[in-house]
Amino acid sequence: MENSRIKWIGFDLDGTLVNTAGDIAHAVNNMLKRLELNSVTVGQVETWIGNGIEKTTERALTQVKAQYIDVKLATAYVIEEYNRCVTNQSRLYPNVVATLEKLKILGLKLALVTNKDKQHTLAITRHLNIYHYFDSIVCSNDDTGHKKPHPEPLLAALRTMDVTIDEGCYVGDSINDVKTARNAGCKVITVDYGYNHGVPIALAEPDRIIGDLAELQSIFRAG
Repeated sequence: MENSRIKWIGFDLDGTLVNTAGDIAHAVNNMLKRLELNSVTVGQVETWIGNGIEKTTERALTQVKAQYIDVKLATAYVIEEYNRCVTNQSRLYPNVVATLEKLKILGLKLALVTNKDKQHTLAITRHLNIYHYFDSIVCSNDDTGHKKPHPEPLLAALRTMDVTIDEGCYVGDSINDVKTARNAGCKVITVDYGYNHGVPIALAEPDRIIGDLAELQSIFRAG
């Protein structure tokens, strides 16, 4: 990657900056209990995260062979439960704050582009004290009417920061994030510890794979 041209870095949230699986699994299981269905494991939920809460709910219903349940009703239950526990177990991955701090010192503009809904994104980023690092926060469907891997959420974030797609890089944890970057026309770095539907992230062929977000500090310099 050509560091001299880097002006911005975009980030995914779940599985990249924050481990949210525990709280999401808790909400999903409370929904299943409410509907008198079998529970699922956190490990299973980890493979369902990344395409929005409705898709996660749909996958949970499929797992317990309850496709006859109305997905929108079940999703409403999950959201209701998630509202109660959204920040109970969610934790930052190692070196997130130090990395965001260093990138800001370097003069880079930072964007958060996620398929998570606005309410829960703001709750988590404020609770974990990372909200203020971002020059732009775009919650795909809520803010643009499109979900990743559609490029519009990422492009919308760049417009608010007054930068162009070729001046930066997107950082995520899944094939969905790789597709988002490819569709938008920028480079993509993935972490190897996130939620990629149980499939090795190398198969998505990102431009680079890192095992710790701190590696970004040495990869990028302000342009």
